[in-house]
Amino acid sequence: MKKNALIPLQVLLLLMFALSPGWGAEVGEPLPDFDVQTFDGKSLSRASFAGKPLLLVFWNTWCSDCLRELPEINRLAGKFGPRGLEVLAVNTGLNDTESKARAYWKKYGYKFPTGFDHSFEIGTAFRVRGVPTVLLVDAKGVVRYKQSLLPKDMEERINQLTLQKSSSP
Repeated sequence: MKKNALIPLQVLLLLMFALSPGWGAEVGEPLPDFDVQTFDGKSLSRASFAGKPLLLVFWNTWCSDCLRELPEINRLAGKFGPRGLEVLAVNTGLNDTESKARAYWKKYGYKFPTGFDHSFEIGTAFRVRGVPTVLLVDAKGVVRYKQSLLPKDMEERINQLTLQKSSSP
């Protein structure tokens, strides 16, 4: 009985925490601080992408939508990388293992960096509610797009951000 009495309190605390202002990465907000170790051994953080547009995706090996979205993100990385777009994937670690994620990444041969969120700290900071979660961030570090899938006009959105970057002083 005592255990059931705690459930409303837990729900209330979760809602207060999840809905508190200034927490998360929503459209129009700055990119939260984060640190991730990529599978190739690099340490990346928000500062690593300062002054560069960023396409960021949260994913998992068991996610069927990720299986469809990651090849397109890989294509976008190849097309827009030379124009300054940075691309990063982060496996949320939820119901997944780092060894499975590494094998998955190697199997599909994606050319952009990925890391593993061992304790879901990065996912929490970004207010990830499901996978995939795709974010497009401008060169000033402001989130310009956040949804579960790539929009049909993603190339146009990226084009605008990479043109803005290349034309700024």
